[in-house]
Amino acid sequence: MSLLVAKLLSHFRATALVQFMCMKANSIDPAAAIMAELQMAATARSSGNEGKARVCARRAAGWAIRGWLKRRGLRQRGQSAHRYLEGAVLDRSLPAHIRTSAAHLVLRINEDHALSIDADVLDDAQVLVDFFLALDDDSWRTHSTPRIMTKNA
Repeated sequence: MSLLVAKLLSHFRATALVQFMCMKANSIDPAAAIMAELQMAATARSSGNEGKARVCARRAAGWAIRGWLKRRGLRQRGQSAHRYLEGAVLDRSLPAHIRTSAAHLVLRINEDHALSIDADVLDDAQVLVDFFLALDDDSWRTHSTPRIMTKNA
């Protein structure tokens, strides 16, 4: 019993630290915040919390889209990451694989808390982050873009 409590406390401390770093990075360095959010998604998945992994993956991808829109002068204030993803799904100027990845991230889960299709939302988030950050001037490349842990890894 005490081992379980120790593991839970360790997990919560690590999660809180990543969340704190992510909040701080978001205000200073959006690319760092996106990478921290992807890392938090991978951590959640490895801890068996697929729901949190999906939320973090959506947030990271939404932030990448928000940054891209802002750089293009098209940012709409107050929108959620989910809204940015919905906009990407409908944006015919984006490549089909980008719209598909965004569509996977806005799918609702079923009664079993699973997606109705065979998709890995962490992979889809990574595709979107890579795409939307690459459209920037290469300043984002100073941050490594580690591959996140996929379901099959």
